[in-house]
Amino acid sequence: MPPKKDDAPDNKRRYLSSAARKEEILDAALVEFADRTYKAVSMERLAECAGLSKAGIYAHFKSKEEIFHALLERTTKQICDFQGWLPDEDLTLPELVDVYLDRLYATFSSPATMSIYRLLLAESARTPELVQRWHNEVALGLKERAQTIIHRNIRRGVIRPGVLTEHFFPLALAPAVLWLSSSMLSKGSPSISLVQLRDAHRQLLLELLQPQ
Repeated sequence: MPPKKDDAPDNKRRYLSSAARKEEILDAALVEFADRTYKAVSMERLAECAGLSKAGIYAHFKSKEEIFHALLERTTKQICDFQGWLPDEDLTLPELVDVYLDRLYATFSSPATMSIYRLLLAESARTPELVQRWHNEVALGLKERAQTIIHRNIRRGVIRPGVLTEHFFPLALAPAVLWLSSSMLSKGSPSISLVQLRDAHRQLLLELLQPQ
C-alpha cells in the first residue's frame, strides 16, 4: 500500500551548488531592493526571500553591501563577456557599429538591467561608496578599453577622429541610457520603440564616424 500522506517524509530543501545558491540569493535581492529600497531590506529579509536561514545567507555573503556589489557585477557580466560591447576586431565601420549596437541593446533591453539601473538611481545618494566602487572597478575599465579600440581604428583609417571618438564611451552610450530612463519614467511606454531608436542610433554613429 502507498504510504499515507502523514507518513510521507518531510520535504527537504533541494541541494544546490554554492554558485547556484548565490544566484538565488541575488535574484531575491534584486526584487527586494527594487521594491523596498536598499536601506529598508535586512539580511534576515533576504534570507527569508531566498528560502534560507540567517546563517545560510551569511555562508554565501558576508554583508548586504557584498550582495549589492555582487548584483552590480552580475548585471555587467554580459558586458564583460562582450569585453565592453565594442569589438576589438578588424571590421569595417558598419560591421563595428552593428556589433556594438547588437551587444548594447541586448544588454539594455534586459529586465535585470532595468532593475539595476533603477536601483542605482534610487540608491546613489544613500550608498555613494558602493556606486563609486562599481564605477571605479567596472565603468572606468570599460571606458578605457573603448578608447583604446577607438584609437586603434582611427589609426587603421576606419573611423575619423572627432569629439565622439574623444569621449566615445559616454557619448555613444547616451541614446540607449536616455531610452532606458524614458522607459522607466513612462512605465514601459517610451515615445520611441527600441527598434526605432537602434536604427536612428546606427545612422548617427555612422554619420559621425565615417571617414571623410
